[in-house]
Amino acid sequence: MRYFFLFIITIFGYSFVIAQGGSARVAFIDMETILQNVPEYTEASAQLATRAENWKKEIEQKKEEIKKKKTSLANERVLLTRDLIEDKEEEISSLEDDLLKFQQKYFGTDGDYFSQKISLAKPIQDQVFSMVQDIAEARKYDYVLDKNTENTMLIADKKYDITNLVIRRMTTARRKQHMTAKQVEAVEKEEKEEDAIALRQSRREEQQRRRLEAEKQMRLEQKKEKEEKANSSSDKALESTSANDKKEALKRMQEEKIKEQEERKQELERQKQERIEAQKKAIENQQKELELKKQQDKELREKLQKEKEEQLLQQQKAAETARLEREKKEKEERDKKLLEAENQKGNEKNEALQKLLAERQAAEEKRRAEIEQKKQEALEQRKKQIEEAKRKQDEIRQRVQKEQEEKRNKMLLEQKQLLKEIEEAKNANNKK
Repeated sequence: MRYFFLFIITIFGYSFVIAQGGSARVAFIDMETILQNVPEYTEASAQLATRAENWKKEIEQKKEEIKKKKTSLANERVLLTRDLIEDKEEEISSLEDDLLKFQQKYFGTDGDYFSQKISLAKPIQDQVFSMVQDIAEARKYDYVLDKNTENTMLIADKKYDITNLVIRRMTTARRKQHMTAKQVEAVEKEEKEEDAIALRQSRREEQQRRRLEAEKQMRLEQKKEKEEKANSSSDKALESTSANDKKEALKRMQEEKIKEQEERKQELERQKQERIEAQKKAIENQQKELELKKQQDKELREKLQKEKEEQLLQQQKAAETARLEREKKEKEERDKKLLEAENQKGNEKNEALQKLLAERQAAEEKRRAEIEQKKQEALEQRKKQIEEAKRKQDEIRQRVQKEQEEKRNKMLLEQKQLLKEIEEAKNANNKK
């Protein structure tokens, strides 16, 4: 009864702590991964990389020029006067100083490359910080760390990683700019519901963990109390028994110890079964999360593909409309020239007509060639867009498959380790 009361008090205390916010809730992000998934950042980074390559080429050209002058001076040194040698050495030294200044200007600690890179990332980082702040407020996180800047973060559980969540929310935020107010409201409602579900799930897991800890503590206290009672009762039994009853008392003590060992063995087996069940439940939850994430990624890819197809159709319609307008104008001009040619007399009329027919034929051939060329360009452009979309889909699919394979391997490894521990415990109990 006393332990039952202690258990109730412990559970109540943990529930009160959880109601007040519980222990500190922590999540982390990978800023580099987020930046790589922002189109504006990747495009600007590519432009900056191109500029950096040009600067490096210019540096290499300067180095090559200095190297040639040094080689030339070494070959001609025996033929030159001392003054000419000093002049050439001075020139080489000046070129080396210019090269050093050039390197510092573009690649120094305060150079253009690093300053432009920082200024390029800062607006995106501000958006990320704002998005992370909204997520932390909705999901009640006390701390959100950056995996790339926290040197003390050696190991982190994947379930605390909200990088993909931030990327999805930023993608949705960009899409909101082209939505109606009603659509924006629906999307925000879905995000709030998702945050509420995640918060409830996290709190349920925290309550379950604390409940298991309380039960474990209570069982330890019961075991300790039972051992103390057994020891005290055995001492009293030995003192009160006579010399003739000592053997019987010792026999009873041995039976009690055997019974206690059996109970301990059963308790260990029950605890192992609970751990196995908890592990299975965790694995099932992870699999559900993977399926949900896979479904969300699939819907996002389908939506992006649909938007690209609609954009291509609009471009084709616009091109077809422009072509029809152009053909109409050309036909009107041809008809006008034919009418003018019919009004002429004699040979002039025939010559003008022949010339007009020749011009008409040439214009028709030119128009056909232009139409064919534009069709080829449109086909090439569409092929490139389709290939790019396929490439991105393949990359996303490979990344998802890789993450699933890593999680599957991790779960198999944990199951093997757990089975190994159970086997070792059984062997130990059998030896006992």
